Amino acid sequence: MANYGSTDRVRRSAAEQYIEPARRRGQQIVKIHSGTFGRFLVEQKVLPPNRFPIICNALQSKRFFQENHVTLQEIQGLQSAPSGRSSTLTFVYKVEAIPAAPGHSSPAPSSKSTDAFANLRGILKHTYEQLDGAERFHRRERESWER
Repeated sequence: MANYGSTDRVRRSAAEQYIEPARRRGQQIVKIHSGTFGRFLVEQKVLPPNRFPIICNALQSKRFFQENHVTLQEIQGLQSAPSGRSSTLTFVYKVEAIPAAPGHSSPAPSSKSTDAFANLRGILKHTYEQLDGAERFHRRERESWER
């Protein structure tokens, strides 16, 4: 994700702090409270205090939904914040499955502990093909160390 300013930093922080951990835990619903998230952003020096319009706009943006494969299910607390941009709002997202890249199929991992490893399977296949195979590449590398 490119960094074009405050909104991008907010989207990235929300993904790193809420969406990605929830996805790793297998959660289907994620809630982000704008006030709590705003305090976190201030503590991490991502934003100055009281930037709730930026936070709320970022959390409601199509780009955030697309980049993180989430759907906004509900915004709680709108009755107390008619503007839709305050510290009292809670954004509720449904976490969707990340679509597989075209031409790539990976086996379903047998447990959560193998998820990270399973996702790496085949990542160097194309590179090794360009280098005349993994075994030959590593043999050449070992031989070059002995010289």
